[in-house]
Amino acid sequence: MRKKPVIGIVLDLAEDSEKYRYSSFPWYVLRQNYVASIIKAGGIAIMIPYQIEAIAEVLDIVDGLIIPGSDEDIHPKFYHQEINSKYVEVRNDDEKTDFELAILQKAIERDLPFLGICHGMQLLNIFFGGDLIQHIPDYISSTINHKQPDTKNTPAHNINIVEGSILSKLTANKEVMINSNHHQALGKIGDGLIITATAADNIVEAIESPQHKFVLGVQWHPEYLNANDIDFAIFKGLVEAATENL
Repeated sequence: MRKKPVIGIVLDLAEDSEKYRYSSFPWYVLRQNYVASIIKAGGIAIMIPYQIEAIAEVLDIVDGLIIPGSDEDIHPKFYHQEINSKYVEVRNDDEKTDFELAILQKAIERDLPFLGICHGMQLLNIFFGGDLIQHIPDYISSTINHKQPDTKNTPAHNINIVEGSILSKLTANKEVMINSNHHQALGKIGDGLIITATAADNIVEAIESPQHKFVLGVQWHPEYLNANDIDFAIFKGLVEAATENL
């Protein structure tokens, strides 16, 4: 019997471009701090490539799941919209989103502890029938810059946490500073999800599914572990929820 829970982290997929230079062939990618955060929280991290036919077998060997951030936007067709902003950047194919939605569905069916980070939170909302604001500045005029121009790991703005939520149980503070690196945000909230943190301009910063033991989406990047007192607690909470599956 394992003594530590295994947390699966879905990989991102990149290709050679002006933005990235690594290989002439596509490659999987994940920043190391996602893995380091799981290890520090007491879990074992494994990375999950796109094998859609093997999702059941993959979930048999993990006790929790993370869908992390991504530099690309989810194509609006997945929430029944056309692209309506010149700032939307989507993949040329659906392989990534198809896989992420498929593995999320099976994880939810099993009630596996789940953490969606930035892109992962947006995917969670879409999975439950919600949609996205395709470009925040086109939607609202705000003094908050949700997409930090330089250092992505430094605190950028406050969020307010809803009492009684998973997040509220992870910190004694009801207002915390977070980093911020997104130009899109949640629009309509998916069925059964609840908003558990917002910014001062009412942009949604966290969602949860109260029907499940631990299903949490956060719009910032807690894997940097240096923005506030809640970042590490989020990974610790995921690992502790996953420990119940041992």
